[in-house]
Amino acid sequence: MTQISKADIIEAVLFAADKPVPLKKLAQIAELELRQVTEELEVLREEKRRIGALQIVEVAGGWQMVSKPDFAPYIKQLRDVPRQRLSRAAFEVLAIVAYRQPVTRAEIENLRGVDCAGPIQFLLDKKLITLEGRKEAPGRPWLYASTPQFLDHFGLRSINDLPSLAEFAQLNDAATDPASLNLFNRPAMQVQEVTVPNPANADHNGNGTDNEPAARVAVDEAANEAADIAAE
Repeated sequence: MTQISKADIIEAVLFAADKPVPLKKLAQIAELELRQVTEELEVLREEKRRIGALQIVEVAGGWQMVSKPDFAPYIKQLRDVPRQRLSRAAFEVLAIVAYRQPVTRAEIENLRGVDCAGPIQFLLDKKLITLEGRKEAPGRPWLYASTPQFLDHFGLRSINDLPSLAEFAQLNDAATDPASLNLFNRPAMQVQEVTVPNPANADHNGNGTDNEPAARVAVDEAANEAADIAAE
């Protein structure tokens, strides 16, 4: 029987895994100390750098074997459906969560200037963001943060590896959208004053004779937002 090396075991595990494998898991499977696993990984990484179409990368808190970028045009031809691009609405919400986390829905909407319930739910469903507890503030609103799936999706080792917003936009093919690139430089959400008729003060014909105090209503781009969500 052919002798199996520890490096072979690690390589086989990474090849078979469908998601990044944590260092501790590799150590457990290969029956090695963490330091030894790290050393074996460096040997494998150097070997893959020199030859072949595959590489070993550290991503989303673990290690994964992936194809080298040079082979992307050929691999794309295997797929019937291209990788889904996030809509502008979903991308902007995701960027705010990634760069400002943990963040509340109100803080997200203050930056975007529109209601964000749809994009937030979409990103939750896709497991790109998650609930991260509640903020110690009036009403104790939910806080949102990114997930390991987010790191894996964008090929990041950790949240500390986030690139500039322009580079992040390129990962979503949104680099040509000036509005998205100016996301963090926008003024706060604008509001307009409206008067709301008080039904209690209506005459017998239903016409209001008095008005409630002015209500603050956010200026919404509902049609554009609906189009963005439909595109997802």
